[in-house]
Amino acid sequence: MNTVWQRARGGVLLGAMLILIFVGALTKSDLFTAIGVQPLKPLYSDLIAILAAGEAQQAGLDPYAHNPLDPYNRPHVYGPWWLVTGDLGLVRGDAWWLGSLLALVTVVTGALLLSPRSKASWCAAAALLISPPVLLALERGNNDLFVMLLLVGAAWLVTRRNWFGGMAGGGLLLIAAALKLYPLAALPALAARATSRARALGWVVVTTVACALVLLTSWATYQKVAAMAPEPLTIFGYGAKLSYYVFLTIPEERMWLTLGTVPVLGVIGGMAWRYRSALWHLVPTTGFEAAGYLAGALAWSLCYVSTISFPYRLVLLLLPARLWLKDGTSRAARLQLITAIGLLWTPCVKEHLLVLSADESQFTGAPIAWLALGGEHAVALMLTVLLVVSTMGWGWRRCVSTACDQGID
Repeated sequence: MNTVWQRARGGVLLGAMLILIFVGALTKSDLFTAIGVQPLKPLYSDLIAILAAGEAQQAGLDPYAHNPLDPYNRPHVYGPWWLVTGDLGLVRGDAWWLGSLLALVTVVTGALLLSPRSKASWCAAAALLISPPVLLALERGNNDLFVMLLLVGAAWLVTRRNWFGGMAGGGLLLIAAALKLYPLAALPALAARATSRARALGWVVVTTVACALVLLTSWATYQKVAAMAPEPLTIFGYGAKLSYYVFLTIPEERMWLTLGTVPVLGVIGGMAWRYRSALWHLVPTTGFEAAGYLAGALAWSLCYVSTISFPYRLVLLLLPARLWLKDGTSRAARLQLITAIGLLWTPCVKEHLLVLSADESQFTGAPIAWLALGGEHAVALMLTVLLVVSTMGWGWRRCVSTACDQGID
């Protein structure tokens, strides 16, 4: 028996299925709509926006103003490091191969990251990887995919035994933070390196200082970007402020929203309390699974609290998913896994139940639609709480517990 194939076949089949569905949806856009994805023309439109900003700078235009080179006249709303595309000579015409390469690398990385070994874990991995937010990010060529890849690379490198891995992992995290800012929340993941507590915390501090110095060199630009960055105050976003917006600006539907919210909060909250000890001890103190979990959980939690979580940002949940699938016997892992799958598939539900106005300021639907929307906000909130609790448990054991001073459980 070929043991290599037995170990790898789950990931290979998972990646192949995602590629087939993605290519099939590109040729028949109704498949995108059925899954809950609203495709934009042209393909890889978010990637085109990045390339257009680089082109604009090379042409002497202000990329942070409305950009006539972009098909939607979008200004550049990211850090200055993305503008290197113009220095490299990349133009909008390169989007087709860059977007396809980004999609291929995402598929391969996602399959390797999840690495399902059983039928049950394969089904769960498929529900995570072949989900509306991932397909949306692939279709748009969204730069959150690139950030996710950097975080995966940082988590893997920093947990290698050699000193170069630690440096390279910190460097990738620095690049991710300079590109999108929110990966700054993932800095504690560097402490998942198997070394003493003092050395681990020292490496986090050193990398934090390096990130601060990099950001300070273009601080005025980052301030401008922060002021320009759009908030997802539509049914397609997630976050504390959005939940406030939905519940308080639609009083006529508040009863249905509440009826959808309360049961979800009660069920997941009750299970979280029951499994509180398992949640606290879910994340191992060191290792790749720990680093990936922390990077994804902390980055997502910051985006949720800041209400900058568009649907494609749910790709960050692929990082903690490796631990969920590996630790299949833990009730805490199963609770987080099921909650995450539920959240990843809510775009499909919303697509078929709610109707959005042309300016995305109003949405209408039957009572069942408002029940579903209320439930979705409750799931997003509870998943964030679960991730934070497990992260706090890791922090306590890694930074306070004397049993973990040498970087081992």
